[in-house]
Amino acid sequence: MSAWLEAIDGVKHPALRRARALATPAGRARAQQFLIEGDGLIRQALAAGAGVAEAFLLAGVEVDASLGESLARAGVRCHTLSRGLLTKILGTGYDTSVTAVAIVPMRLSTVEALPGMGGPLLVCERIQDPRNVGVLLRTAEAGGAKGALLSADCAEPFSRAAVRSSTGSILRLPLAVSDDLPRDLRSLHAAGLRVIATSARAPTPIRAARLDRRCAIVVGNESEGVSAETMQLADDTVAIPVAGGASSFNVTVAAGILLYESRRGEAGEE
Repeated sequence: MSAWLEAIDGVKHPALRRARALATPAGRARAQQFLIEGDGLIRQALAAGAGVAEAFLLAGVEVDASLGESLARAGVRCHTLSRGLLTKILGTGYDTSVTAVAIVPMRLSTVEALPGMGGPLLVCERIQDPRNVGVLLRTAEAGGAKGALLSADCAEPFSRAAVRSSTGSILRLPLAVSDDLPRDLRSLHAAGLRVIATSARAPTPIRAARLDRRCAIVVGNESEGVSAETMQLADDTVAIPVAGGASSFNVTVAAGILLYESRRGEAGEE
């Protein structure tokens, strides 16, 4: 065994206990840490300077030399363990193809810092599906948003489903969680951002809206949309035309369209 690897041989090992605690929301909140899975996400975390605290590698699987060197160079404490123990860390009741898991710290921005990120923000209100939360973070990064703001009643962004669905964006995108979204939207407005809410019944079609880098784009709950209170705080409400018999776009698709339009508007494209 390499000198930088330590074997875990039972459920009472302190490192295993630390990792298993992060399978629950309460455990993540106490530790202010969460789990990432797979070589790819671990590489992304190292590249992003996300502060990998510990790594757990499946015993009997050859560790990629470059990954091992990167972990060792970063001073990450690494452990090997059986597939059964790895499954216990993940909190799943079934076998998994995952061969590596790591612990990384939660890095939350303040709402006050978000307007200074230099681009549009994506604001998410009452998103209930953690997979949608993860995809929204991925969409925000891919769509050019410089940060995301989640209302506290969104699904937890550091859950396993959300982290996996973010495909690494949660490691890079500045993220804040609001316990009072109306107050924080007023704060963003005071900082010079136009608050743009979305609604299928909005008077302004997306092509007529002024979407640019100085805006906060608000998307709402999967079934109910943006709340009436948030609508009242918006500088403009925008509708995305829907063809056929569909009632609306999925919230993640709507976010992508809006962010793309904000980039198109900034570039002055027709």
